[in-house]
Amino acid sequence: MKKKPLSIIIIAIVGIFLIVCIFAVLGTSRSLYISSSDDSRSSMWDSMDSVGSLGFSEGYYKGDSSTYQNETANNNQGESKIQKNGSVSVLVENIDESIEALKSINNTFGGQITGIYDNGKGNERAVQITVKVPVEKFEAYYEQLRKLEGEVVYANITTVDVTEEYIDITSRLNNLRNTEAQLNRILERANSVTDVLAVQKELSTVRGEIESYEQRKRYFDNQTDYAYVSISFAVDKTGLDIAEEQWKPWGEVKAAVKALVEVLKGLVNVIIWLVIFSPLVLIPYFLIRHLKKGKKTEKTEKMV
Repeated sequence: MKKKPLSIIIIAIVGIFLIVCIFAVLGTSRSLYISSSDDSRSSMWDSMDSVGSLGFSEGYYKGDSSTYQNETANNNQGESKIQKNGSVSVLVENIDESIEALKSINNTFGGQITGIYDNGKGNERAVQITVKVPVEKFEAYYEQLRKLEGEVVYANITTVDVTEEYIDITSRLNNLRNTEAQLNRILERANSVTDVLAVQKELSTVRGEIESYEQRKRYFDNQTDYAYVSISFAVDKTGLDIAEEQWKPWGEVKAAVKALVEVLKGLVNVIIWLVIFSPLVLIPYFLIRHLKKGKKTEKTEKMV
């Protein structure tokens, strides 16, 4: 009984020692991490200082706000960038004739079909066509669509002003191109390998950003130079074909025979499952019946 307190004290001392060792190891690793981070940051700033010593402007690292604001002010004087989209749904008597009429309108206004979705047959047929048209002709084109023969059941126009975002992209792109030109001049004057590598690294970053902004600018140019219109055609009541569906008795016979075969297959499958799983039901049933019969026999014998 006296040995227990001594063993508890020894265990407590060992536990405290282990905790102290763990904290010591953690503190050492943290100090090593901080020192390595400081060294990496100092080396990074040293390389950037070496590039700056070659005559590189601080505008790229810290942001030349005056240049950016001047570019934005100049671009604000340009034209607005508006995305325009429209949609029209028309019930027509003959879809094919309506499509030909649409092609004629496209020829007049310079519209180009960019997609066709043709779904269904006969009375259930529906066609959806996407057309891009020069944005300056969008309103006149849209009015002509509404004059197509048929019943216009839905029409909608949406506009989105992307002028501010377009100006921002253009300004950033101009600044990045100026930075690229400046970096190229610095690269021509670089003498050491360290300076060349540092400038090439910055050039790679700038060119990647230029590529990204150019793609974004092309997207906005395409979306604002053209308007996109979705035209849907469906058959109205006057265009329904009463004699469209032909009676096919032989086809009905084959369908009925197929249905009968499926029903018979289902019944046979049920019988197979019942036969396979019947022991699980029959064995317990006969055991219980046998036990009951045995008990009745014992009672009969006792009574005799």
